[in-house]
Amino acid sequence: MFNLRLKLKGCSMKKMTAFLLISSALLTPSAFSAQDNRAISYLTSWGVPEKAEKEITRSRIDTLLLSFGQWDANGNIQISDEMANIPTNSYWIPSSYLTWTQFKHDNPSRKIMVAFGGQNYESIWAYLTTPESREKIAQGLVNLLSKDFPVFKKLEGNGQYQKVASIQLDGIDFDFEKAARVTPEENANLLDLAKRVRQKTMALPSKKLLSLTTYHVGADPLECANPAISQNCSYVEPARSSHHGEVLPILEKGKNIFDFFNVMAYDAGKYFKFDVAMNNYARAVGNPAKIILGSTINAQWGPEGNFFESYQNNIERAAWQARNNFGGFFVWTLGANNHSISFVDQINYLNAMKEAANEATGHDNSVKPSAPTELKATVENGTISLSWHAPIGKDVVGYQIYRDGVNYSSASSTHWVEQSAQPNVEYRYLVKARDAAGNLSDASNEVVEKIQQSAEQIKPNTPVGLHVVSAAKNSLSIKWEPVTNVTIRHYHVWRDSVELRTVTDNQFLDSGLAAGKTYTYHIIAESDTGVMSLASSTLRVKTHNDPVIPEATESDWKVGVNYKRGDFVTYQGKKYVCLQSHMAMAHWNPGVAQSLWQTVP
Repeated sequence: MFNLRLKLKGCSMKKMTAFLLISSALLTPSAFSAQDNRAISYLTSWGVPEKAEKEITRSRIDTLLLSFGQWDANGNIQISDEMANIPTNSYWIPSSYLTWTQFKHDNPSRKIMVAFGGQNYESIWAYLTTPESREKIAQGLVNLLSKDFPVFKKLEGNGQYQKVASIQLDGIDFDFEKAARVTPEENANLLDLAKRVRQKTMALPSKKLLSLTTYHVGADPLECANPAISQNCSYVEPARSSHHGEVLPILEKGKNIFDFFNVMAYDAGKYFKFDVAMNNYARAVGNPAKIILGSTINAQWGPEGNFFESYQNNIERAAWQARNNFGGFFVWTLGANNHSISFVDQINYLNAMKEAANEATGHDNSVKPSAPTELKATVENGTISLSWHAPIGKDVVGYQIYRDGVNYSSASSTHWVEQSAQPNVEYRYLVKARDAAGNLSDASNEVVEKIQQSAEQIKPNTPVGLHVVSAAKNSLSIKWEPVTNVTIRHYHVWRDSVELRTVTDNQFLDSGLAAGKTYTYHIIAESDTGVMSLASSTLRVKTHNDPVIPEATESDWKVGVNYKRGDFVTYQGKKYVCLQSHMAMAHWNPGVAQSLWQTVP
């Protein structure tokens, strides 16, 4: 274990005691493993709107998995789109960084983990073949968990971001999936890595979580690969999966190393027996409370083609796992969605799943807090603020803010400031109190307020849809959606955190660039009255020796190719640009995977 080779002859009692203490600790379940009915969601670095942390705060999700991380053989860590890179520009910070750091700061009891691997980064498992590389990678992961990430906020009256606190990540998820079958050696290598990380995190001042995410059939009996066998098989299509039972060794030997196990009970078709899969995992681990049911609100792959799971089925499955004493559910994903579900509605969807799980566990919703009283709304400096009196009696841990009848945000105190009110629009607010069990009170009184603002004061909407149109050796062409809520004087184009120039059109050709170099861009809109918008999301694009867009044919997009962000392909007669690095799969083709590909005009 951990390459400790202790010789009995001449071994000191001190060394032997230390070894036994480490071994005992590794075989003792983590304190986190007893948590009841988790609600977990992936959070992508793409498809997340500005100030998403406010929406996530009103969610009932207790753990976010940042998607995705990878490592190399030397333990160097990288997270998608620099999601965990500490910013250096005090005027502009990527929303992907602001979202999770501000959310963690405002909700310290909720967990932020990084999901390492997934299909895009399946190459990382090949770096675990030697004890030396596993030790380096384990240390790299522990360094990540020990790192202080600054939290930045814009203070009132100041256009710059300022550091207000620091937070740390809460854990690591190993998203252990491959296109090919996982081998026994790969099971053993990852288990050894997890043991090393667990042992090293014992010295940290706060507990850290470790979880394992695997394919839906990973705990099926090995015999299920035979189409003639159906007993205890969760996937019984005529052409069986190549992954039946592939992770049984790490499940059985790692049951006390990992805090919980996520089962990807999707991407297997409409007839997949998710309940059989969950019971198989529970038998392998020996504790259903550590098994988490996977769902998706995005498109799924199936033998009969892509499909979307129904809302009713996802709600019922969240309740089913709770009724059957499983450990909770996780969802792919908050952020990018190819079913046209807005971010607000994604939150509402996940909240409904959590409410169904809570009801199934028998929470007594009849015992609820009293309603908040004397809700008041005021407008000052163009901002709506709410204040109210706390209810008397039962302990309250927070409040839900309802705007126009929708569960809109949350607060931990009796004061709340609106972050996204539009001028000259009337809003209706009420507040409910929430106790530790998740019970909500009746509503407070309702208040109505709006920000009176002249046309000269209206802020332009944030530019969206920034993408590369073409890239050549010494030039790049970028484009974004026009801002239409006010008359736009011009757009400010920023390159590498420096303002480059202004343009009147929603497209820009940047020339005189170096070949083979990566540039970052963001756009700020300015109204005809001189009011500036918030900055757009960042676009990273690299120049090439030749134009990115080739003489395309319909067969240019191919399964199995590792596409990078900014790559162009042609599929079924249309041109597409890649939005997120990934390995091409048949069910992620550009025609359906809108979170990965965008059509090029």
